[in-house]
Amino acid sequence: MPRLDSEKITLIKGGKIFTGKVKQDLIDGGWIIIKGGEISRVGRGDYRKYTRGQRVSVIDATDKIVTPGLINCHTHLYSALARGLIQASSPRNFVERLETLWWRLDKALTYEDCYWSALVGSLLSLKAGVTTILDHHSSPHAVRESLDAIAGGMRQAGIRGSVCYEVSDRDGQDRALLGIEENVRFATLVAREASPIGCLMGLHASFTLSQPTLLRAREAALENGLGFHIHVAEDNADVVDSQKRYRRRVVTRLADAGILSDRTLAIHCVHVSDQEIRTLNQTGTNVIHCPRSNLSNAVGIAPVAKMFRHGVRVGLGSDGFGASVLDDAYTAILNWRLVEPLPTAGFVESEVLLLYNNQLIAGSILGRPLGLIERGHAADVVIFAYDPPTPINGNNLWDHFLSRELRVETVLVDGKKVLDGGKACLIDEEKVFEHSRQLAIKLWERM
Repeated sequence: MPRLDSEKITLIKGGKIFTGKVKQDLIDGGWIIIKGGEISRVGRGDYRKYTRGQRVSVIDATDKIVTPGLINCHTHLYSALARGLIQASSPRNFVERLETLWWRLDKALTYEDCYWSALVGSLLSLKAGVTTILDHHSSPHAVRESLDAIAGGMRQAGIRGSVCYEVSDRDGQDRALLGIEENVRFATLVAREASPIGCLMGLHASFTLSQPTLLRAREAALENGLGFHIHVAEDNADVVDSQKRYRRRVVTRLADAGILSDRTLAIHCVHVSDQEIRTLNQTGTNVIHCPRSNLSNAVGIAPVAKMFRHGVRVGLGSDGFGASVLDDAYTAILNWRLVEPLPTAGFVESEVLLLYNNQLIAGSILGRPLGLIERGHAADVVIFAYDPPTPINGNNLWDHFLSRELRVETVLVDGKKVLDGGKACLIDEEKVFEHSRQLAIKLWERM
């Protein structure tokens, strides 16, 4: 009788396996072997010689689409409690929208809100096929240990990602210092443990950051080996402020302050000049495009096509505008075609942004190979139920994805099932949603 290996392995068999590489043929009827939270082997044909004598948990993916988990490179999990919130006022511009909605919301957040919004936001992300999220958080009246609450909600749902606290002078320098300290404290904590949650130095935006605070955050980040996560030129108001106070545009100011590097996430970059695009490229800065949010906030369309041509690494994020980055990929195509204008523009490029660039960006930030079904990569896998009305292969899979008719059925993170049959495995989602509804009512009343 063969000796059973003590470590259980997971076998996903059948289905059409998409490894995550752009324009890669599907492995029809293939299999994936997962061991120790990593992809151990991928192939087709007889897998038994790799599983003989081992304890095997089998997932049958016959007639399903199997892909790497999607990655959301910028979101605000606390926005999960804002769905359906009706503003009492009618903001006339982006800054007024921040002042009357988002800055009032974040001031009203409690530690309980932080935890539950992260839990709900993470669950909604998993249901959208997203297994990694890079979050950006703010709760000025609940700063200390807020990142523990956010990370706790993420861990409870079973998602991977990074967190940061948004440093800003808009609530005074004392709050800004607390934000810096919170990022450093949490980064030190996760560095001591094997955690699926990483940490960055969060910064709000140039127009709410004084020079002393910006430089203090830079020094703290350098001392602790942290990259930056910051909104950049989302609205023209950010540019006007930077030119008025510092006699330079936003990207130039951040570059001069030592903020930009290949460990930096520069979110939005809607209002950037050609010279700033060259600076982004020269510093290796990662730009995160959030097209649905930009349209919703009426701030404009980022020059993504130009950045792409200049070699800037551009990824995709939702900015808290829902959980589906596939919807952002689709919107990015429409924006691309409006700007170019070409009826074929943005199709292949959007696939590169979401599937290729996002996995490089998140993998670099979290220090682990992500986003591919390939040996040695994290075993973050999504199984979609989909009965295609037309033939499907590696060359046209992206078009099928953009139909948004694929239904997320099973999700694994680190080789562990976190969603099965479209339902959460680690939490009682009905109770979670019921509690979050009660919290949202109280939160809105405090606003």
